[in-house]
Amino acid sequence: MARLKSLIIGKVKDKASICKAILFHSFSSKAVKYIHLALLKSTTHTSHKPADRNYISDVVSYSNSRHSPAAFAAVMWRLQATKNAFVAIKSLIVFHNLIKSSRDKFEGLDHGRNSLKLNDFSDKSSNLTIELSRWVIWYGLYLDSLSWISKVLGSFPNSMESSKEKSKEKDCVSSYQTGYIMRQTDSLVSFFEHICTRPDTPPLFQNKIVDEIRELVIQDYFTVVRLVMIRLQILSERLIKPGIKPIDDSNLNDLWLVLMRLEECKRSLSGFFWRYRRLAEDFWCLVETLRAGMLHDNKEMVELTGLVQTTVKDKEEMVEPASSVQTEWVIFDDSETAMNELLKWDSEWVTFDDSNALASEPVQFSLHT
Repeated sequence: MARLKSLIIGKVKDKASICKAILFHSFSSKAVKYIHLALLKSTTHTSHKPADRNYISDVVSYSNSRHSPAAFAAVMWRLQATKNAFVAIKSLIVFHNLIKSSRDKFEGLDHGRNSLKLNDFSDKSSNLTIELSRWVIWYGLYLDSLSWISKVLGSFPNSMESSKEKSKEKDCVSSYQTGYIMRQTDSLVSFFEHICTRPDTPPLFQNKIVDEIRELVIQDYFTVVRLVMIRLQILSERLIKPGIKPIDDSNLNDLWLVLMRLEECKRSLSGFFWRYRRLAEDFWCLVETLRAGMLHDNKEMVELTGLVQTTVKDKEEMVEPASSVQTEWVIFDDSETAMNELLKWDSEWVTFDDSNALASEPVQFSLHT
């Protein structure tokens, strides 16, 4: 009965909203009126249906026209006016589609300024709306993070599915200074980190609306994967062949931190691998290879700076490798027993085989009396 009551109230509210829009925009242009009506019909109060794709397409069709600002303003108005979780989440889906479609017109939200003002959103009318409220808050911040990428890169990220687009992007990134590439990569990885904070929806509340959000997020994720991959490939080339634009110590440290952050994201993002398995495998293989290569280089530098220290004291001689191996003291005294033992070993070789030491071959000492 509660669900039926909610459904009836929702339908009444939807009808009332459409009537208000018709009256309010009676003197507006035909395009503006059509945008608002299509938006209202795509963001109904029904809990079991996602945003209507046909009406979303009607709104998005204005995304690259002179009415693009009106389309964005309509969605923002809808978001601020509603306190219903279903309406809010559907409005965010429309907003997401607008962002993806208006690559040339969308200038991005003000990063970190809570432009959508959804951090305190809460709909406690049912258990489902409580769960969806968490998605509304997360999704609003996600779109803020996604729009920030367009400012960092200078344009909205393109899916780059053709080899020609990938080659063009790589040539463009190759012309950048290493520090600039690192700043871009850092922002792209921050986007991955935000995806990892997505809410967990219990199986009881599996919903087609959330499924649609996941689908849009997966598409964005693999678009950004391609962007990060190109930048890591270029950084890897500069590590192997340092030339005009070498990687200094500061950028090396930043790169190492970025790789570690990516490694921490891997498990959470593994649920997306099934969509583009080959791309996902290639990407994470590159991350692991680059991380292992940097780890190996750091280890070699430590080993090269390690010295075999020899300390000679009165009647004592110590061979001390500069490593974690426990050092042992060999003490020689002038006693008759010791001299007899030395005489027995005269002109013979005594071999010390220490596989953990720095030498690659056994170290040999000739003892003479």
